[in-house]
Amino acid sequence: MDNKARLLRRLIALVCILALLGIVAFFALFRIQIVEGETYRNASERRLTSTIPIAASRGEISDRYGRPLISNRSVFSLRIDYVYWDKTAQNETILKLAKLVMESGAEPIDSLPISDTAPFSFIEDPDARSRTRLAERLTKAEIAENEENAAAMSAEEVINALRTYFKIDDTLSDADARIIAGIRYEMQWVTDFSRNNPFTFAEDVSLDLISQVKERHHEFAGVDVTASGLRQYNTTFAAHLLGEVGMIQKEDWPEYKEKGYKMNAIVGRSGLEYTLESYLHGVDGSRTVETDLRGNITGEIDNHPPQPGANCITTIDLNLQQVAEESLARTLEGVEGAEGGAAVVLRVDSGEVLAMASYPSYNLERFHQEFNLYKDDPRKPYTNRAIQETYAPGSTFKPLMAVAALETSVIDKTFTQFCTRNYTYFDTQVFRCLGYHGRMDVVRAIQYSCNYFFYEVGRLLGGAKIEEWAAKFGLGQLTGIELRDEASGNIAGPTGRKLLQEKNSWLHDWLSADSVQAAIGQSDHAYTPLQLANYMAAVVNGGTVYRPTLLKSVKSYDYTKTVYEHQPEVMSQIDISSETLELVREGMMRVINEGTAARAFYDCTVQVGGKSGTAQVGRNELETGLLIDCAPFDDPEFAICAVGEKIDSGTKMAPVVADLVNAYFADSAETELVVSENTMLH
Repeated sequence: MDNKARLLRRLIALVCILALLGIVAFFALFRIQIVEGETYRNASERRLTSTIPIAASRGEISDRYGRPLISNRSVFSLRIDYVYWDKTAQNETILKLAKLVMESGAEPIDSLPISDTAPFSFIEDPDARSRTRLAERLTKAEIAENEENAAAMSAEEVINALRTYFKIDDTLSDADARIIAGIRYEMQWVTDFSRNNPFTFAEDVSLDLISQVKERHHEFAGVDVTASGLRQYNTTFAAHLLGEVGMIQKEDWPEYKEKGYKMNAIVGRSGLEYTLESYLHGVDGSRTVETDLRGNITGEIDNHPPQPGANCITTIDLNLQQVAEESLARTLEGVEGAEGGAAVVLRVDSGEVLAMASYPSYNLERFHQEFNLYKDDPRKPYTNRAIQETYAPGSTFKPLMAVAALETSVIDKTFTQFCTRNYTYFDTQVFRCLGYHGRMDVVRAIQYSCNYFFYEVGRLLGGAKIEEWAAKFGLGQLTGIELRDEASGNIAGPTGRKLLQEKNSWLHDWLSADSVQAAIGQSDHAYTPLQLANYMAAVVNGGTVYRPTLLKSVKSYDYTKTVYEHQPEVMSQIDISSETLELVREGMMRVINEGTAARAFYDCTVQVGGKSGTAQVGRNELETGLLIDCAPFDDPEFAICAVGEKIDSGTKMAPVVADLVNAYFADSAETELVVSENTMLH
């Protein structure tokens, strides 16, 4: 009995405990599901967070007076967000959306280098970046064993392989399959479409297209409309200076990744767009949202608006740049056989480049569409001849030789030579002058460009001194201007010859007779037009060699702050006596006002001084014509170098210089007005 009572008591206690636990559980569940049910239900569904990057607008580029060169145009784009995108039906959605975009007159973004219609063919050369990138991707996707095999695939084979890889319906036409393959390629292999990396499907779309996409939103889940800034070129000039933008290339990705760039970021690829990237790029923003398992946005966690890039004010005078390009083209097109040329204008008191023209040029706005059309053009329109090509200076080198000889006391103002045309060097070699000039002093030797006189100067100076003084004026050296791929050139002399022998073993060692040729700007001299203009500036400003620049200042995106202000940078200071300077300048004044170029400068608004030159390029080739000048002669403000390839006289470049001189002073009133209206430059 006692045992039964004991068991009953235990059973009752157990039932009471279970009942109590049940009551506690009931009230807990009641609180969770009824009292706070909505809160917990929402919390259970908020399981996904997505951070969507928001690209910052690039800064704008303007000329020295605030006139826009490159700005941004607000456009609408169609963007696909990964978290809302239906992966199971993406091929069908892509085709439907692509056709809608094309019907509106826009184009989906597609860089697959294969024609749009069958029979398919490649639209790029085998060594083009787009082709090598395709080969890399085919290899990575294990469609091809290696890049060599991938490169050997025909366009038809690539399309068929992509149809299989991206599971494109076999019943679709070749044209429709090509559309899907191209966009999937762009999406997954170029842009790296992911949760944190949306895909821009099409840019600069119409409002009508946006309306259609919005109306059919149930068909285009994940497709969103975004506003962005598209690069707008406000001028057809200065293409070589401004440069273009594009996607980050594979070989550059590690560098940009380290700086925090997204893989699909738009960056500067050439010109100032490239070299001023750190100012122009800005800081991307981001938007972090929470979504439920069905992709519906349930809340926004964080929002960091983008900070636009800074605005760069260049030293370029757009009006002067236009004159430089138009006059250069007009002059060279009027000379039979002329192939190309360049013109540079820079201030003598700061090294600021006012204009830099290269001929032939190209349309920057259509660079990507027309690249293949001109990349193999023998005239090399994509080459900036002002900094990337080097030329023998010819007689434009003679003022430098005069300065060197006078300052080293090798000659003085009373030193003369009697020109009989044939200069005999130690009874072994005869060097010819272009005329019988008679008695020549240094001023007349510059005026008449007497080779005989400067042959003797070269002999007296010797190769080492020629090198030394050319280097003092910055010749044969990188100027450090804000453009990539600048050529350094070469100074004629013993050291320069040794450098050339490393690549040309057939060259003989420097001989004393080589100094005679070097003194008239022949031999191994090779300088860019920018270097020659800068040397001219140093001659007339009294010996200060400034570092040339294209960047005047940098302002914050709203122009409220100055990020950078250029201060003239002195590369070297040459001691030139006032007497030497007076003699050399007198000779250069006579060249322009009494010599063969006088006719071209008859209508100039101010007096000009300078020196022409003609340099033999090859034994059987036409010469290069050069002209270096300064104006106004009495108080020089700027120096000019104009070069023409395959023309027989530097004086034929005189119209270019004359046009620039007249434009500079005729434009002064207008530019003063522009400056007063653009307080951002103050």
